[in-house]
Amino acid sequence: MIKDECFYLKVPGSTSNLGPGFDSIGLAIDRHLYVRIEPSSEWSFHYIDFDEPFPSGKENMIYQTIEEIERKYGKGKESMPLAVTMRSELPLERGLGSSAAAIVAAVEIANYVMDLELTLEEKVQIATVFEGHADNVAASLYGGLVIATGQEGLETISHKVKNLEMVALIPNHKLKTTDSRSVLPNIIPYEEAVEASSIANLFVGAALQNDWKFAGKLMAHDLFHQPYRKHLVPDLEQVHKLAISHGGYGAALSGAGPTVIVFVPSGSSKYLQEALAKRFPIYQCEVLHPTSSGVEVTVGAYENQSI
Repeated sequence: MIKDECFYLKVPGSTSNLGPGFDSIGLAIDRHLYVRIEPSSEWSFHYIDFDEPFPSGKENMIYQTIEEIERKYGKGKESMPLAVTMRSELPLERGLGSSAAAIVAAVEIANYVMDLELTLEEKVQIATVFEGHADNVAASLYGGLVIATGQEGLETISHKVKNLEMVALIPNHKLKTTDSRSVLPNIIPYEEAVEASSIANLFVGAALQNDWKFAGKLMAHDLFHQPYRKHLVPDLEQVHKLAISHGGYGAALSGAGPTVIVFVPSGSSKYLQEALAKRFPIYQCEVLHPTSSGVEVTVGAYENQSI
């Protein structure tokens, strides 16, 4: 890395599961984590417009992720100290991929400064180790709709989404992924697992055909996680009913929640946003769009870039 060289990351957030696609299906959204990276005499992390403090030194999660990547994949290369500045459009612990975006940023920083020349799929596999599942990190890396496991030898399928917009109902309260996962069963009966998988398989087929009307219907038939989590987000069923009655495709928990995502035809998101905001005033209702662009890395002088 050249001594005075800065570089910049633009990492899309994501929604995941989309109903029956538990821990394996993600969709990149047009809300981003912006990161500026500059050479420095010591590691430091700075946050712009975040609503809570984060560690500013080596105790920061991003640094610890970079350090672990260096240990496992660096092949004797060392990362130089950096000053990292971040601004995020992704609310924390709301199911919109904020932690996955941060992990993807760490992978990209390590890849760049240590010249690891990682492929996209290698980045997915490494990021999955830290995130625990591949859906959100793969969406942030590839963009578009992704189907992923993060397992070595099994590549991610990526797909450009058409004819789809979304409305996100974002509550004021947070929901930790660990808390949301704690309500899931360790085991489900074989017959139920087969049924759940058949619904997920149908959903994948519908999504890859951009048949979002059918995909939206299947969102309500998930058996993997929403039945166990619905008491944590009690408005999910009513949101789904309102969405369908107003021409939407369907609704699902975004990731582990508590955000609910409504999937709607292109051109109708503003109408659904107004109807949902009126009916559910305790939520912040935002229009989202799929993005086919994954993480972007830009190298350039500080004066020509901003976050």
